[in-house]
Amino acid sequence: MLHRIPEDDVLRRQWNALLERSGDPQVFYTYEWALAVQRAYEESLRPLVFLGYDGQGALCGVAAFSSSATGEASFLCATTGDYCDCLSAPEDRPAFVAAIFSELKKENIRNLTLTNLPADSPTVPAIRQQARRSGYHHFQRVAYVCTQFLLRSAERGKNGEVRIGHTKMIRRSLKTMSTEGPIRLDHMHGWTKAEIELPRFIRTHVGRFLVTGRISNMARAQRRVFLRELAKLLSNAGWFCLTRLMTGEKTVAWNYGFQFSGSWFWYQPTFDSELEKYSPGYCLLTKIIEEAAENPDFKTVDLGLGTEEYKDRVANQRRKTLYVTLRASAAEHLLEMARYGAARMAKASPKVEQVIRIASSAWDHAKKRVSTNGFRGTARWAVQRARTSLLARDEVFFYEFITQQPLANSTALSLKVTDLDLLAEAAMQYADDEGTLAYLLRCAEHLRVKEYTGFALLNADGEPVHFTWAGPFTGFHWAELNSTLPAPSPDAVVLFDSWTPISQRDRGYYSPTLWLAAARVQQQGKSAWVFSAATNTSSVRGLEKLGLPLRFSIVRHKVLWWQRLSRHNRESAMSSERLVAL
Repeated sequence: MLHRIPEDDVLRRQWNALLERSGDPQVFYTYEWALAVQRAYEESLRPLVFLGYDGQGALCGVAAFSSSATGEASFLCATTGDYCDCLSAPEDRPAFVAAIFSELKKENIRNLTLTNLPADSPTVPAIRQQARRSGYHHFQRVAYVCTQFLLRSAERGKNGEVRIGHTKMIRRSLKTMSTEGPIRLDHMHGWTKAEIELPRFIRTHVGRFLVTGRISNMARAQRRVFLRELAKLLSNAGWFCLTRLMTGEKTVAWNYGFQFSGSWFWYQPTFDSELEKYSPGYCLLTKIIEEAAENPDFKTVDLGLGTEEYKDRVANQRRKTLYVTLRASAAEHLLEMARYGAARMAKASPKVEQVIRIASSAWDHAKKRVSTNGFRGTARWAVQRARTSLLARDEVFFYEFITQQPLANSTALSLKVTDLDLLAEAAMQYADDEGTLAYLLRCAEHLRVKEYTGFALLNADGEPVHFTWAGPFTGFHWAELNSTLPAPSPDAVVLFDSWTPISQRDRGYYSPTLWLAAARVQQQGKSAWVFSAATNTSSVRGLEKLGLPLRFSIVRHKVLWWQRLSRHNRESAMSSERLVAL
């Protein structure tokens, strides 16, 4: 038993030789994969590795787990590998699993969770047989259905070419994209070239996820370290393959994948979001399948985990993986089964599932609010929220930029127009700041509005430290007022949705961002405006310090679903004038 995988070449050769005798060689079971996980996640994972030896001292079994101080254990590669398993010759699996359970009891492991275990693995019946003998309560369910393209089962055309779904659509897309240059695949097997390309691939992946309203796992530094270490280790063994779909010299799609034991693995793909309508990712996959079909060394293109619709269009074979739990406590075992049963019942009714999701989300938000503000603060917030939903008076102040203020730190700070790459870099920089990640998702939505322009303030190191957006005053929907307003002038532009990441607050970034953004607007011959809710005292004080003239305010009176807006001229003592009545 080992609590750390030694970086030993002898063990590496023995481990991978055993893999070839296991009956199901997968790149996820290699020594290199386990070592990459250990290097990347050493601060959060505690390896628990069992090595089995026969009577002649030869390695005959490997089981790589991670454990916790609370008696929990799982596969070491559970969060990174599409398949996870124990290694041994199939005929030795029952005896090796029995030995593993014996050691787990010695280590006081009370709960064992095995994810992504192939349903057709000999480990599955061995676990089922040994669990009760070792005092564990066993429960298993289907985790994922992995899709594969088996090359020998593929339909072929008259000339022997592989037939893949949506052929006409693929041809049209490839023809359109080829206007910038001939379409080709570029494969990077060595670390030297891959090291240069990986940052671009990662940035594109993070940006692509932002566009789809999600946060990529690559935003986390540990995941990026893992991908680098894995590429480096697998490149040395000749198993790594970073593939690019190129149009001339432009990359439109990537696949971070592997070529191992007759299988080409579709592991981590992404593509240029600007070309989404041409399905560049799907085009890349079809080109990989076509190339694999022409190479007798390949038997399968494995699409791995995930229920994406495009995988179902391609796949001609499926493989189930299991989620297996072993609990020492009968009560925890019964609770596990009850939760699974309830989840299945909920999925049977979309309406019930939606209600459960909404309730679960509300409960999570309530817990976060209580942990941040305490029970009293949360109760006050709930009472205030209920009161304002019935009766409310809101006021918003509007300020105009009329002069350009010199900036003391202008040489150290710069303004950049926001694009998807910048948002991706920010997501990686502030991956532990949930508020900023939520804001960046909102920024990705803003990018879709042609009339909006985003600005990011960069520090001396080129890091984004503050963000703001600019858009036409005309037609702008004011959430604080639940209405649109007449623009003070036809060319008026409003600065809105400003944000400073938590780690960058109280450093004076708000003021220079507004001035620099307003200067960009004024250079286009337009007037720049900014606003603040009257109740946001810190924002009001900040705008007053900038010396901006307060031109007017809008007051909203609300009673249930009825509201009235009135404009107050702040430049003189004029009485209020009703603007809109709803």
